[in-house]
Amino acid sequence: MGLFDRFKKDKKKEKKTKEIPTDIEIPEVELQLKEIAMKSKNRNERAVAVNNITNQYVALDLAKNVKDRAIRLMAANKLEDEDLLWDAAQNSNFYDVRSFAYERLGENNKSIAEMVINQKKSPQLTEIFNKVEDENTLKDIAIEAKDKKYRKEALEKITDEEILTDLVFKAKDKSIRKAAIQKDSFTNEDTLQKIALTDSDGEVKLAAINKISDEEKLVEIAKEEDNAKIRNIIFEKITNKNLISDMVLNSKKSDVRLDLVKIIDDENLLCEIALNDDDSVVRSEAIKKISNQETLINVARNDSDRFSRQTAVKKITDSDVLVDIALNDDDSFVRTHAVTNPNLTLEDDFVNIAINTTHEDIAVEAMKNIKSESAYVRILHEAKLESVRKDTLDNIDDLKVLVEIILANKDLEFSLNALNKIDDENIIIKIYEKNVHEDISVRCVSKIRSQSELTEILQKDKSWRVREACVKKIVSKKVLKDVSVNDESEYVRNVAKNRIQALK
Repeated sequence: MGLFDRFKKDKKKEKKTKEIPTDIEIPEVELQLKEIAMKSKNRNERAVAVNNITNQYVALDLAKNVKDRAIRLMAANKLEDEDLLWDAAQNSNFYDVRSFAYERLGENNKSIAEMVINQKKSPQLTEIFNKVEDENTLKDIAIEAKDKKYRKEALEKITDEEILTDLVFKAKDKSIRKAAIQKDSFTNEDTLQKIALTDSDGEVKLAAINKISDEEKLVEIAKEEDNAKIRNIIFEKITNKNLISDMVLNSKKSDVRLDLVKIIDDENLLCEIALNDDDSVVRSEAIKKISNQETLINVARNDSDRFSRQTAVKKITDSDVLVDIALNDDDSFVRTHAVTNPNLTLEDDFVNIAINTTHEDIAVEAMKNIKSESAYVRILHEAKLESVRKDTLDNIDDLKVLVEIILANKDLEFSLNALNKIDDENIIIKIYEKNVHEDISVRCVSKIRSQSELTEILQKDKSWRVREACVKKIVSKKVLKDVSVNDESEYVRNVAKNRIQALK
């Protein structure tokens, strides 16, 4: 047989190894020779021992397991039984024995494959490799060769789709899997779909996806794909809108539905998603893309997720709905978005919110849009929250209203703050005369400038605190001297004395 005759395509099918019996009696002398062949430190002794072995099973054991290359090949050369040769070819721990056994069996392509797979690239090995034509042998090389160049060159020579398919599902090298899929002869879309669904590498998946034209298969892949980039590439290939609709409505993966929502522009479909999708993030993304007021209002009033409601309320244009949401939603951010929605413009709406809300922050937000004093007066009288009523004071200057606040004296601090805004002395004196509260009387005295009025109050008022306030404002030493001697309160008398000293 010529040197390169071995590279012709094998006609035989690979034989399955028969199970080797385990109960064979091995002569003691053979076992002793095996022991020497395996363990002797003297290589010549090991070689002599192998040459003297006649038992095929001992020779097989040595061929499969001995580390010394020469010894194991000598043992393999003793194998004559075809079943034992197959066992050595398929199960030896060493590729040289496997290659030798395959050659002995006439499986020349397998013999070559063992050499190419397990050795680094060399001119001699390349010369042998270049003669290989059998595609099954090339497949084994493409899958298992240590040298990447041999793997790549072997793949380039394979055209059979069935062999390429087997290679894709077995090769660990992702570049080989990808290149196999990209070959023109790889066309089976069922297989391509299976690869896209099961392969671990994104580039391999994409290579398969790029060759699939059946949009229903692409939909099934997209439904299961975790990688957003790959999903979006698939979506770009799908032109059937019904398939897109079915996927966005029925995919079990929320990420898939979310990606689809971002590319869908069908308002009706987006409304259905906004109302019915199980995932709040998907609903929110759909809400961002719709303008249908009925749907937006439905979401804002009924969606269980506060973020979805927040997204919807920002886009509502009906002011009555916005007021209702501002007053009644459970979430503070939803209420705030309703109050700050640019479609809410009428002062009456903001007044309505400020009066009826039970949330101070919403009232404060509403009052930022109120300018008229009359509106603040209305809030003062009607607001449900006392804190809101008090917040109106900075925006009220009407003397009648301020006096009403003081005389009503529902809250002393509030009344005193109202009094602080009045500078008209005649009105202040009249308020004092109403004797609303001692603290209010003291504050009134502190604001009166008329010495005659202060002296009169000093002489008549029974409150030592009021008289003290008068003393601090009076400049007449005569009056102060009289107080320092005659006032019934020792404290007030001392205040008057100190006042006299300060005026000297």
